[in-house]
Amino acid sequence: MVRAMRRMTLRGAVLAAVLAATVTVGSPLPVRAAPPADGAVNQLYYTVADSYQGKPENLWEIAARFLGDPGRAGEIFELNSGRVQPDGGRLSDPTRLRAGWHLVLPWDAVGAEVRHGPLPASGTTASTCERQPGGPEAFWGQALLTPSRAWTVANGSGVKVGIVGSGVDGATPELAGRVAVGVDLVRGSGRGDTGCGGSGTALAGIVAGDDGAGGESFGVAPGARVVPVKAGSGRLSSRLAATGIDVAVASGVQVILVGADVDAENPAVRAAVSAALGHDVIVVLPASAGAARADGLLRVGAIGPDRQPAENHPGDAVDLLAPGVGVASIGRPGSGAEYAAAFVAGTVALLRSAHPELRAAEVTRQVLATVRDGTVDPVAAVTTPLPAGVGVDAAAVAPANRLGTLSQVLLGIAVALAVLLVAPYLLRRPARVLADSVARRQLSRQARRARARVADDDPFWDAPVSASGRPVSKSGAHPPGR
Repeated sequence: MVRAMRRMTLRGAVLAAVLAATVTVGSPLPVRAAPPADGAVNQLYYTVADSYQGKPENLWEIAARFLGDPGRAGEIFELNSGRVQPDGGRLSDPTRLRAGWHLVLPWDAVGAEVRHGPLPASGTTASTCERQPGGPEAFWGQALLTPSRAWTVANGSGVKVGIVGSGVDGATPELAGRVAVGVDLVRGSGRGDTGCGGSGTALAGIVAGDDGAGGESFGVAPGARVVPVKAGSGRLSSRLAATGIDVAVASGVQVILVGADVDAENPAVRAAVSAALGHDVIVVLPASAGAARADGLLRVGAIGPDRQPAENHPGDAVDLLAPGVGVASIGRPGSGAEYAAAFVAGTVALLRSAHPELRAAEVTRQVLATVRDGTVDPVAAVTTPLPAGVGVDAAAVAPANRLGTLSQVLLGIAVALAVLLVAPYLLRRPARVLADSVARRQLSRQARRARARVADDDPFWDAPVSASGRPVSKSGAHPPGR
């Protein structure tokens, strides 16, 4: 009992820490792509001052001042988390900002201190992780899948991918601006974006890396963001694996890649995976984990350059295949089912970006329905029309344009105001006619009652005549003798 309570306490504490660190605040507009790390694109930004109104600045105060809503602090956090600042630091705590930091702001920020243009040059923190790039032959996996052909429809923008494994080196240039702070479960506190050991950085590179080669090297979904959950390398303990999945779900990811060997049949891991699926989060596992089939779960096996499976798995233990032998990414080339799973996780990120309306089970069905010879096909997954009655055909829909949406909203508001202003003038004449009609009816009734009262004494009153031609008295009876 005591041990169980300790496990629950650890998991609850980590969940609370991650929720606080990621600032999961609801925002009226979703944050899409992260800002380019080199600041070459014109964008709105604000330079943090020493203080504002005598107090240190924080994200909530900045959101209230420039966005009119402190609840949108989470958007600012999303746009800046993981990007190196001029002093070499990075945003990790929304309550602690340093003077001189440049904060990218959402498109609708307004204020005298808001600047528009390329970000001033930021400091650089060189990665300390070992790098041993492979030769051109190591990029066979990217050449086989050609994910860049899907980017005209979607590139992963707006999707968070949680990677449970050895941690990710967020300082590497190929991932700049794409890695959240994450969490270190091994130490019980700290960041998940400082990992060098293990395969986590390489997996993140396959999912969302960008080395400027346009998808020819690595990075299936370069618009996606990675949330690193450091739970160990090699074979993960079931306790940390389960907690890592829970933490990833709590941080708001749409896809979870378990990037290390794990026992998926362990009750704690099985419960964590089931809970993730229940929250509409897709889970991607290496086939070696031995997970049972489930909607929203993808079990991936590795193939080599010869297109043949690298390992023998029971037929009911693998859902699809992907490159996983000697594949290139950040650092040295790697092999294993977790590398294959990274290609599938990137494909899922593309599809969730193209079709955010789809449920997890619908996404996995589309991925499985578009495989080619059992191997994942990112381009087909995104461009193949969905089954009738499911989602919207992404290939036929233009990329979302916030300015266009804003124009529609403003046009609707203008029309509503015009109706409110003109309506009184348009309705004034009908209202006057109606009032006059009611008044005439009232006067007519009053006149009839008055005539009825004075009928016997009024020589000018003509008594009504019945259908037979006989006059009618006030009581409605025919007068005698007439």
